[in-house]
Amino acid sequence: MKIGILISTNDPETLWNAFRFANLCLNTDVTNEVSIFLNAKAVAYEEADSKQFNIKELAKAFVLSDGKLLACGKCLGFRGLEENEVCRKGSQKELYEMVTTSDKLLCF
Repeated sequence: MKIGILISTNDPETLWNAFRFANLCLNTDVTNEVSIFLNAKAVAYEEADSKQFNIKELAKAFVLSDGKLLACGKCLGFRGLEENEVCRKGSQKELYEMVTTSDKLLCF
């Protein structure tokens, strides 16, 4: 099964729960592929990291477990942010492909 997750908020608790869920999905026998696309304010996910909500750690674990993490390139640019080793720049075409090829799509 392919799961696509679209996140559009920079709310720390929501980001934390989305990454926790994505990691859980990667560690089940049913899920073959999990992709996360960060849109709008969510591209600044690293700024929401805290002791209580270890978002950067969860994002790194997601990618190390073969999850695909993309952030909207235009949204990154609006905020003066760039891709990094954990999260690479994505496009609307890649978002479209995630939406149209996923068996399940979740929005946070």
